[in-house]
Amino acid sequence: MATGIIVPLEVAVLLCAGCAFVGGWLGHWRSARHLDARPDPVRDLLKRENLGRTIDLALHRNARRSASHALLHGRIDQFAQGPSGWSHDTCDEVRDHVAAVMRVGLRRQDRIALNEADGFTIFIPGADERAAVHIADRLRRTLKQLRLPQLGKDVRLTASFGVAAERFGESHEGLDRRARNALEAAVANGADRVVPASDIEEILLLPAPAPAPAPSDAVSAA
Repeated sequence: MATGIIVPLEVAVLLCAGCAFVGGWLGHWRSARHLDARPDPVRDLLKRENLGRTIDLALHRNARRSASHALLHGRIDQFAQGPSGWSHDTCDEVRDHVAAVMRVGLRRQDRIALNEADGFTIFIPGADERAAVHIADRLRRTLKQLRLPQLGKDVRLTASFGVAAERFGESHEGLDRRARNALEAAVANGADRVVPASDIEEILLLPAPAPAPAPSDAVSAA
């Protein structure tokens, strides 16, 4: 005695056709996926040729960054304004304290030097202008929060910074001059400022404004 499920012929034909359609669609999808030429960032990055190129670019960028350096010229604003009632010993103590605070905020390879009564220079190897501006701004905020008992509780120190990064083939004298020019621009804009050299250099490169028409020309044109 034979046993089984009796299926109408029409249903069996539809089932076979449906299975054939699904199988064909899956095969086409798999082949299209293998032949898909659209870029996949993750898949393409892991390819040997692309991965090697990415590593080379990263190494080249790091090498250029390590070969460059930036220079910061700064000054203590209160000293430049000629503080009244501060003794010479008090000024020296404040300068030494400020230098110690800034050294803590710098890296081991960075160098700081006090060059005048109110000035200091910071040499930052392996930094571009953007990174040096961040460092100067962080030091500026740190000094603003500093409280020194010898100055009184109401006195807050502020500092102005001029920042310049080395250009390709530039001499140390050129870098120093651009950093000093940036400091002069920071002082001209008021106390507690950080000015990168590129900002004032972009202004200098702007074309001169067109001269206004003379009154006689304006009348004749009317």
